[in-house]
Amino acid sequence: MRHALTLAALLIVTTSSAIAADQPDKFKWTSEKFALVASGNAKTGEEIAAQNRCKKCHNEDGVSDDAEIPTIAGQRATYLYKQLTDFHIGRREEEDMTKAAKKLDEQDMIHLAAFYQQQERPQMVGGDAPLVVKVCDSCHNEEIVEEDNNIEVAPILKGQNRQYLENTMQAFKQRERANDLFVRMQSVTHKLTDQEIKQLARYYGTTDPE
Repeated sequence: MRHALTLAALLIVTTSSAIAADQPDKFKWTSEKFALVASGNAKTGEEIAAQNRCKKCHNEDGVSDDAEIPTIAGQRATYLYKQLTDFHIGRREEEDMTKAAKKLDEQDMIHLAAFYQQQERPQMVGGDAPLVVKVCDSCHNEEIVEEDNNIEVAPILKGQNRQYLENTMQAFKQRERANDLFVRMQSVTHKLTDQEIKQLARYYGTTDPE
């Protein structure tokens, strides 16, 4: 079984590397970028969140009560900064978030990321783990993922809205979302059945809001 999992992980990395070669990145993590994100001020971020009415969708504490809107409380600041940047430059698209991110400068994004990282994250429901969880955890339990001397930041999955997780995996699977630097999420989800995606969302997610 361990051999099968190792082989599966190897196939995922190999496939994602091949696809990524045809899709040059617009974003590259550097030591300077990590230092910038680490300099974020949560108090300033709270003020920016209020000014930009982030609570309209994400609530005051970043815990969404809409099953299709992500909870950003307790998420890694590096990941939040990367997603805001992607929305800002058009590498990731969603009408409301694109419009909101276009109004932000880099410092705004850094401070917002610091603020939401400090908020308390909901607990995951857990339960029986699908076999593929070990492959998912190999990246998502770590902040920094390296491949071919390039760096990507993986988000925390635990405690995310269940429906949002399912929708996100489906978006990667259908190539409707493509802002994963190594194209790894597209490669991984392409190999998952719809049932496995549901099981993963149920395992990592919270009980969705009514």
